[in-house]
Amino acid sequence: MGDFAVKSLQERSNRQQYLMQLLTDVRAIEKMLHEDYFEKDKRRIGAEQELCIVDDAFNPSAKGPEILSKLSGGHFTSEIARFNLEINLDPFEFRSDCLRQVERQLITLLGKAEAYASDEGNHILLAGILPTIYHSHLRPEWMTPQTRYQMLSDVIREMRGKDFEIHLQGVDELIASLSSVLFEACNTSFQLHLQVPAERFVANYNWAQLISGPVLAAAANSPLLLGRELWMETRIALFQQSIDTRSSINHLREKQARVFFGRDWLKGSIAELYKEQITRFPFILGTKHPEDSLQTLTEGQIPKLSALGMHNGTVYTWNRACYGRGGGVPHLRIECRYLPSGPSATDEMANFAFWLGLMNTDRSPYKNFEETLSFTTVRDNFYRAAKTGLHTIFDWFGKSVTAQSLILNELLPMAENGLQSLQINQNDINRYLGTIRQRVEKEKNGAAWQVKNFRKLKECFNVGVGVTELTRGMYERQRVGTPVHDWPDINCTRHYIVNLEEETVNKLMSTDLFTVREHEPVALVESIMQWRNIRHLPVESTTGEIIGLVTATNLKPIRELSKDWQSRPIREIMVKEVVTVSPNTLLRSAVQLMRTYGIGCLPVLVNRKLVGLLTDTDLRKVPDLLKTPINE
Repeated sequence: MGDFAVKSLQERSNRQQYLMQLLTDVRAIEKMLHEDYFEKDKRRIGAEQELCIVDDAFNPSAKGPEILSKLSGGHFTSEIARFNLEINLDPFEFRSDCLRQVERQLITLLGKAEAYASDEGNHILLAGILPTIYHSHLRPEWMTPQTRYQMLSDVIREMRGKDFEIHLQGVDELIASLSSVLFEACNTSFQLHLQVPAERFVANYNWAQLISGPVLAAAANSPLLLGRELWMETRIALFQQSIDTRSSINHLREKQARVFFGRDWLKGSIAELYKEQITRFPFILGTKHPEDSLQTLTEGQIPKLSALGMHNGTVYTWNRACYGRGGGVPHLRIECRYLPSGPSATDEMANFAFWLGLMNTDRSPYKNFEETLSFTTVRDNFYRAAKTGLHTIFDWFGKSVTAQSLILNELLPMAENGLQSLQINQNDINRYLGTIRQRVEKEKNGAAWQVKNFRKLKECFNVGVGVTELTRGMYERQRVGTPVHDWPDINCTRHYIVNLEEETVNKLMSTDLFTVREHEPVALVESIMQWRNIRHLPVESTTGEIIGLVTATNLKPIRELSKDWQSRPIREIMVKEVVTVSPNTLLRSAVQLMRTYGIGCLPVLVNRKLVGLLTDTDLRKVPDLLKTPINE
C-alpha cells in the first residue's frame, strides 16, 4: 500500500505545497532522463506477496495486526484489511538461479508467517479472492488501524459523494455497497517487478501491455466473491469498481477510472505516464516528507521523488511504472499488478517465469507492433482474459486465436528463449514453464479448479458450507506444495462438521429467497409455496424491510374460517412479530432461538433488510446438529 507517512490535503496550504513538490518531481525525473542518471548495467527482479489470514474455520481472521507485530525482519507489512498481510521480497539480479532464490525466500517467509499465525489459531492462505469473505467482514472495524487506509477511504468516498458500489456479472450477478473502500481488501495479488533500462522503458512498457491478456488467462485464480461465481479473474472488475471516484451525473463525459488498463501506447517516456496521471486524477494523499528534488540533484544526491511516488501509488494501472533508488543509484521498473495470489507458491513462480521470459524475449516477429495492432484491441484482450480465463479467444493481430493455442504454440517458446538468453538455469526453466504448459494443456488453472469444485460442493451442501470446504481444500493442497494442475478434486461425500461455538448463521442460511408484499392475496402466496415446495415466505415492505412471515401453519385457519380466503390480503394472517438474526449470529444461538420460540425459520437481516433465511431444513443438512426436533 506504499508510504504510511501521509497527510491530508484538505487544507489549502498542504495541497499547494504538495502540488509544487509534485511538479518539481516531474521536472527532476525529466532532468535525470535527459542527463542519463539511470542504472544500465544491472537488471533486477522482485515481488510482493499479498496473503490472506484465516481462522480454524477458514473464515477471515481479524488478527493480522497482532500477527504482524510478532513478525520481524522488515519483509512484512500490513494491508488495508485486518485479514491480509503483504510480504516484500528482496530484489535479485535477473540471471542464473534467480528464480530459485526468489522461490526459496518466498517459501521461507510464508512458512514464517504460518508459524506465527498458528500461534493465534490462524493459517496463511494464498487466494486471489478469499472464498469465505462475507459482507460482514467488510465493515469498518475490519479495516487495519492505519491512518493511510482510513484517509484513503474517506477521501475517495468524499469524491464519490456516496457509498462504494459494485455491480458484477458473470455466471451469477452481484450488486452490493459499502460505506468504506474495503471492497478493495477482497483482492489479493502476487505483484512482479522487473528493472528495465531507461532508454528501453517505452518499448518494454508497451510490450508488457501487449502480453497482459494471455498471461492473465493462464494465471486466473479469482472466480468467486461473496458466494457468487463471477469472472475467472474477478479482481480486475472488482478493483476498478471498488475505488471508482467517478459519478454517474456526468455520464456523457469520457472520464477515466482510477483503476485502468491504459488509453493508448506510450510514445514519450516514463515522465509522460506521470504527467497523464497528474492531469487526469485528483490528488488523494499528501506526503509528510517535503523534498525539493531539483535541489537534491544540484547537491549531487539522488531524490526520493516522494510526491510523485505518492500520487503514482494512488493511481492503479495494471502495469505500473515505478521509480526507485538503491545503493544511491536510480532505476526504473515495470510492476505487473494484475496477477492473483496462489493457487500455490509453485504456480506463482511459474507465472513469474512466464512473464519474465516474455518480457526478455526476442520480439522481432512483432516488430513495430504498436503500428500494426490497435491498443483498443489489446485492452479488449485483457478484459476478455479476466472474464473467461483459459477459455478466452483473443484477437491476435487480426486473427481469432484460443488462449490455449496462443500460449502453447507461440508464447511459451518465446518465454523459454527469453530466459535462456539470460542464461537462467535450464532445469528451472523446464520446471516453471513446464508447470504453465501442463496447466494450459489441461485447462486447469486456479479459477477452473475452484469453479468445478464450488459447483459440486454447492450442490452437496449449500453456498456457505461450499465456500468453507473449498477454502479448506485450497489450504490443504497449498500445504502439499503441488501446482494446481495436479490438485485432486474435493471429495464432497464426507459430512460437514459444524463447530457451534464458532460457526455463524451465514454458513447455513439460504440466500436464494422468495418474498411477497403484504397486499398480495392468499391464493398467490399459497401457490408460490406449493410451486417452490417451501414452508416459510417472508413479507417485505416496499422499501425492502421485513414486516411479516407466512408459514404453512398460518394458511390452515383462513381456509377453514373464510369463504373468500383466496382473495384476502396476506397481511391478515402473517406473523407480524418476527424473530430475526444477523449473519454473524452464532448457530448455537440461532438453534436456541428456534427451540425457545418453537419456530422453524429465522429471517436473517442486515440493516433491517432481508439477506437470508435459516430454516430447520437448512440445519438438518448438517448431521447431529439438531438433537431435538424444531417445530414449524
